[in-house]
Amino acid sequence: MNPLVSIVIPAYKRETELTELLESLTVQTFQQFEVLIMNNEGPPKQHLLAPFLNRLDVRVIEVGENHHVRARNRGVVESKGDIILLLDDDDLLMPTHLEDGLRDLQQADFVYTDAELFRFEWIDGRRAVTEWEPFAYEFDSERMRQDSTFIPSGTMYRKAIHDSIGLFDEDVYNYWDWDFFLRVMEKFIISHPARATVLYAFNGTDNLSAKQDETRRRYFDRFCQKHRLTDMEMKNFHIVQKERRSYVRQTERTFSGTLPGRTEGD
Repeated sequence: MNPLVSIVIPAYKRETELTELLESLTVQTFQQFEVLIMNNEGPPKQHLLAPFLNRLDVRVIEVGENHHVRARNRGVVESKGDIILLLDDDDLLMPTHLEDGLRDLQQADFVYTDAELFRFEWIDGRRAVTEWEPFAYEFDSERMRQDSTFIPSGTMYRKAIHDSIGLFDEDVYNYWDWDFFLRVMEKFIISHPARATVLYAFNGTDNLSAKQDETRRRYFDRFCQKHRLTDMEMKNFHIVQKERRSYVRQTERTFSGTLPGRTEGD
């Protein structure tokens, strides 16, 4: 019997993007999953579910505060599946992502794929892709301690991992994903297949990781101290991405520039 996958999505105000994400889930080749939308004190989300109620097992959980790490933790606790899949509310999946990931999990505990970073413009109230590039790097445990090339969106892993290492660390906030990866890396089998089946929205300063301030620095310092990382420089995703492009690996790419879930005429 196939395992149930629980897809955990923190959401705040990006309603159009969230709708597009749900559309991309309706065309997954594997459909035995539930969707948990964790509303981070944003506007009501129930009205967004109407077009999907007969196509997706989806529910909204009110978090009561705008805290994306706490929202993910709540989602994990509320989930019913044996497998967790993490997503941001403005990212998308290619149609075979779940099916392929479950196959990889037969030999691993934790699977993350390559991604397509896409830029877009708004046309008639929807996103139209203007350009895209691969985010594809070999898994190197030593390098991962100095530069995280882990995008959590699309990651699939056994929920039982949390029984061993705990939930996401709310105290490192912006660096919850890097912290989680390093903790998983110490104890579990990681698979990193060379296929780009995650679509990661990457539009300049719209991304929260473009912001650097003293609060973020405190979280960074706390993260470095926790993992005994020295001589580390805090850089946002956009700056470090320019430095990484020289070692992009070859990966399977099937994205054509059309967001999945769209029908002709959209």
